[in-house]
Amino acid sequence: MLMLERAMDFQWTKQNVINDNIVNAETPNYKAKYVTFEEALDSSIRSALHRTDRRMSTMRSAISRSQPVVHVAEDESMRMDDNGVNVAEQELEATRNALQIQYTMDAINSNLSLMRTLIRGQ
Repeated sequence: MLMLERAMDFQWTKQNVINDNIVNAETPNYKAKYVTFEEALDSSIRSALHRTDRRMSTMRSAISRSQPVVHVAEDESMRMDDNGVNVAEQELEATRNALQIQYTMDAINSNLSLMRTLIRGQ
């Protein structure tokens, strides 16, 4: 469940960054931003695996410490105002991210439903 919570945090951060990019599509010299999470999560988990203490609590702690990272795109702008936002690309990414949010919510709801069933003993 913790991994799903972190995934949701990442996806909301990503959605906010995409929204900022779209809002600033006409702002001169604005550079598009993007979010990464997988690299930070992978690094935290690998670090936890290399420790002698490999308990589940160590892994949970590593997952909890992982944070999404916002980067500024270094792409060369083809626009006269040096704005680096491609609105069509951002809209596509927003749609993709919305689907990922829906899948994550479905997984969280499934886990909660399973927990309710287990608690009721049915």
